[in-house]
Amino acid sequence: MAEQEDPNSHIAQTQKTYSQIHAEYADQNTKLRSEIQQLLDRFIEIMPGKDVLDIGCATGRESKYLLDHGFNVTGTDITEEFIEVARRACPSGKFFVADMRNLDLPDESFDGLWVNASFLHIPKADADTTLEGFHRVLRAGGVAFISVMKGDFDDLRPNVSNNWPDRHFSDYQEDELELKLNKSGFTPIEFSAEETSWGPTFLRYFVKKTRRL
Repeated sequence: MAEQEDPNSHIAQTQKTYSQIHAEYADQNTKLRSEIQQLLDRFIEIMPGKDVLDIGCATGRESKYLLDHGFNVTGTDITEEFIEVARRACPSGKFFVADMRNLDLPDESFDGLWVNASFLHIPKADADTTLEGFHRVLRAGGVAFISVMKGDFDDLRPNVSNNWPDRHFSDYQEDELELKLNKSGFTPIEFSAEETSWGPTFLRYFVKKTRRL
């Protein structure tokens, strides 16, 4: 693995890549896969309220599912092109461009955070402060869903099969991420590790905000 560069440069490269591939990405991710729908349904079951922040919402596919089930959804993504698509797909939602490392949102303003396959783009050097930001915007007793890929990688990675440029990925071992979640004021309440048909194993956590930092 190459020596870790400035995290900001890796985020900038990831943003640049998504801007470049946004149309192709959207075409490949229009359908909500059954396993993601099941996770959304579980999220809905354990939500203590109706206000949801979809962090790394991309095209708004999962935001739309939550909106269709009666939730008040705000979506954020670092890629402006994704936000434009999400606004068209979900006119009743609220969407804005944001870097999840620095969420400019009021404290304790959401009952739930949906963070599906997006926190995995944050370099590990910024992981703790990012999770603390998640904790800050979540109400007491609120729940969050966070998924990452299993492994030890923390660097730029190309998608060879799609011929996409580099994006940053941070892979985790179960105990590594659980330690960070606990440190950031979250208690894991449900966990699963699921191998995908296309290769990686995803670590999926439902967590609750149980204490103040």
